[in-house]
Amino acid sequence: MQYVFFTKTLKDRSIPDLTETLGSIGADGADLCVRDGYPVNPDNVRTALPAAVQLFRRENLTIAMVSAPTDLHDPSSPAAEALFAGCHDADVHYLKPGYWSFRPGPYQPQLDAARRQLDGWQKLAQRFGVRCCVHIHSGSFLSINTSAATLLVQGTDPTHIGLYLDPGHLALNGEPAEMAIAMAGPRLALVAVKDLMWVRSSDDRVRRSECMPLGQGFVNWKEWWRALHAAGFAGPVSVHSEYERITDREMLDRARRDIQYLRQLDADLRPT
Repeated sequence: MQYVFFTKTLKDRSIPDLTETLGSIGADGADLCVRDGYPVNPDNVRTALPAAVQLFRRENLTIAMVSAPTDLHDPSSPAAEALFAGCHDADVHYLKPGYWSFRPGPYQPQLDAARRQLDGWQKLAQRFGVRCCVHIHSGSFLSINTSAATLLVQGTDPTHIGLYLDPGHLALNGEPAEMAIAMAGPRLALVAVKDLMWVRSSDDRVRRSECMPLGQGFVNWKEWWRALHAAGFAGPVSVHSEYERITDREMLDRARRDIQYLRQLDADLRPT
């Protein structure tokens, strides 16, 4: 597996700085955030992404995937085609689009509308040869877990529309590893890594999720890695070290330890 770092938390770093930073924490490369305000963004992606890939390669690193703006779910947006074209030109094989939110009201019309948009994403994926991968995310999203995401992508070609499983978010929603992987089937393309747990506010009224060091949250990582090995998964693993209330230096140190944890887990559990 390739362990790449999700650059959401490194917004202010230039591409040369990113290569140095990711090398220092033991990552194989980047899950590159391509969003407004980042070095590579939807406005410059056609030129900036291929240039970034070249800089990464010089440091023996890869850009395995890009993560689009979280609100980019309309395939008719100029940004959608620009991202696919940039990925094609840079030889980046995976793209995570934005999220389809659930809003109060009937479910089926929202699902139907999202499926129509996914058909447009599929056409872009087929045209540019870049796989579009729907990310599992807890909360009010149509891809809240693999069960819901399978409904969302139903009828699309797994070659073009994949699934991006997230054990942390699935732990919050109670979906077991073997079940999630079996449901994803040939769509399983990417895996995100973060350990989460529910925390409550001091007045016990608000519940939210918080990122924890790997092994300290709700995720059974041994179960997940055994199941991924059994399924023959060998795709990119995106490390999401989205820790709160700590310095960048502390966050990167935790990221380094997270990657070491995963590499040791992989070595310990890989069938011989």
